[in-house]
Amino acid sequence: MSQTKTEYVVKNLMIGSITQVIFLLLSFVNRTIFIYYLGKEYLGLDALFTNILTVLSFAELGIGNAIIFSLYKSMVDQNKTRIKAIMELYAKAYRTIGLVVFLVGMLIMPFLKYLIKDQPNIPENIHFIYFLFLLNTSISYLFSYKKAIFSADQKEYVINVCQQIFFFLQSAAQLIYLYFTRDYIGFVIIQVIGTFSLNLFLAAYANRKYRFLTGKTIQKLEKSETRTIFQNVKALAMYKFGSIIINSTDSVIISAFLGLSVVGIYSNYLLIISAAVTVLSRALSSITGSVGHLNTSTDKDRKEKVFKQLFFMVSWIYFLCGIMLYNVINPFISLWIGDSYLLGKGTLLVIIISFYVNGMQFAAYTYRTTMGLFRQGRFVPIAMAILNIILSLIFVQYWGLVGVLVATIIARLLTTTLVDPYLVYRLGFEKSVWDYFKMYGIYVVITAVIFVVSLPVMDLIYRGSWFSFILAAVILFFLINLLYVLIFYRTKECQAVIMRIRNMISGRKRIKQ
Repeated sequence: MSQTKTEYVVKNLMIGSITQVIFLLLSFVNRTIFIYYLGKEYLGLDALFTNILTVLSFAELGIGNAIIFSLYKSMVDQNKTRIKAIMELYAKAYRTIGLVVFLVGMLIMPFLKYLIKDQPNIPENIHFIYFLFLLNTSISYLFSYKKAIFSADQKEYVINVCQQIFFFLQSAAQLIYLYFTRDYIGFVIIQVIGTFSLNLFLAAYANRKYRFLTGKTIQKLEKSETRTIFQNVKALAMYKFGSIIINSTDSVIISAFLGLSVVGIYSNYLLIISAAVTVLSRALSSITGSVGHLNTSTDKDRKEKVFKQLFFMVSWIYFLCGIMLYNVINPFISLWIGDSYLLGKGTLLVIIISFYVNGMQFAAYTYRTTMGLFRQGRFVPIAMAILNIILSLIFVQYWGLVGVLVATIIARLLTTTLVDPYLVYRLGFEKSVWDYFKMYGIYVVITAVIFVVSLPVMDLIYRGSWFSFILAAVILFFLINLLYVLIFYRTKECQAVIMRIRNMISGRKRIKQ
């Protein structure tokens, strides 16, 4: 019996959340041992090279989202010949991308010294370390295109499980190796082997699960269809470029102006924030396939109704996570690795605001991409990236790390935060976008008020021990959730989300998508 969209959502949500919690725990174990044996300079170098290579991955050009979007209808219709033709196009594109990333990365290598304010006092050659990071990124494109078929088929959980199994094996090997050798080069080489093995396995599993992907492709895509896909790709390239620049250049600017030690300390906060973002994105992405299938219909009222429910759910999640993270991050880092790795509360507040502003875009972003609204507003992310770089370069000289983060927030608020919902409402729902901004304003005000109310809770309960930390976090979690539900309980969106959660838990009732 085929599974309903809701059952797929439940499976993706549950498996995605569980695997990401495991990933989070492994990441902290990995980072703890890394800091203990290698220290801040290696930590900063690791974070810097990771971000440089993330910037280079803009060569992916948004092809993944464009291909997945083009697969939705074929997956619904079970048109295997067309699916295979699309995947072949995807494979050729990704092999080219892997080569481009490698070549551009090699061209950047001579300029590494300009990206590091103070050269690290380490015995290893930083150019060789960078080469290993570049190799790790480049080879990931050889087989990773096969993951698209699982996403389009609402089986994101397959990717999640495989990633966490391989990450566990990789982390175990890295930590054992580091314990006995204290050798950073070998640590990175194990990561390269892990990346290659994961993508090779996923490709083989996709071929086994979807046997029609193997063999000669009989049907070719029509020129008009290929042209449409690449028009979407070009538009998504601009979104991809803007997103990567705004998310990944911060560490490069911080390194160039403030040094690797600051990058290393900041990277611990990024690890926690990124872990939260990854858990949330994995959980929320479990519904992307279902939203994509929904958006192939012509029922605009139904689409808007589900959109409002999704936006409410997203606002609730980021309200909860934003307040919790602000209250627990510094106590956690203090207990975890010591006060010398702490940032001030003002800096932490700006980090959390950036996290919140970024997360609140999820509903509009998901609808824009699954509606195929790629070309409209394609220059906005470029404007966002340019604005972010200009403001960061100015603000970092006056306010340091805080200045770089404030620049990112301003750039995002003035661009994609405004344009994505406008495109969804104006072109998708054919309605005014003011309803969205009214909802956004209400959610932000409520979040700010409850944030202020939450501040005394941690101070009253936390006493510098793990027990008091956990107790304060648990009490805070239930308190702020209770306040949010009391405020919004009677709204249609809250009732609908609560009903969906009940149905997911019970597994008996099914929601018609």
